[in-house]
Amino acid sequence: MTSAAITTFVIFRNTQNVQAQDTQPLPAVQRISFGMVGITAGQTARLSIANTIMPNDSLFSPDTGQRRVSLSFRDINGNLIRNAKGEVIRRSVDVQRGDSTFLDLNYDELPPGPTRLQFRAVVTIIPPPNVDEKALQDGVCIPTVEVINNANGRTQFAVSADPAVVRGFTGNF
Repeated sequence: MTSAAITTFVIFRNTQNVQAQDTQPLPAVQRISFGMVGITAGQTARLSIANTIMPNDSLFSPDTGQRRVSLSFRDINGNLIRNAKGEVIRRSVDVQRGDSTFLDLNYDELPPGPTRLQFRAVVTIIPPPNVDEKALQDGVCIPTVEVINNANGRTQFAVSADPAVVRGFTGNF
């Protein structure tokens, strides 16, 4: 019995701490949620995002420019909006330096429902791991929501989540 107790003591005394996961902190995720907007028959809402770091911008190291973004639309209860086929209207993509992407929500492709759809657009931005603090500053990725008339393709209005863009907005389309 004594040898078993000594063996157990030696085993537990020599145990080393191990970690199952990387100890590096996860990159800061930025979620931008617009306020409620409405569309009706003949209208499409377009959620866009532009990565404003240019490919040759020497102020940022080469590995800080790319952003993983997820674009989606939520109804008044926070549920993801689905098209007439039942598929979630969502897009996830890597946006390289200087590139942009968008996601459309066309009222005419939705299941029958109310004559006006109230929704909010949501963008989630995930920077690459191990980026410097400067790369996480506001204004690197700028999202906008615009409502487009399907008949003529004209923008009826646009809203930006970047205050600098909103201040400079003239409204002339």
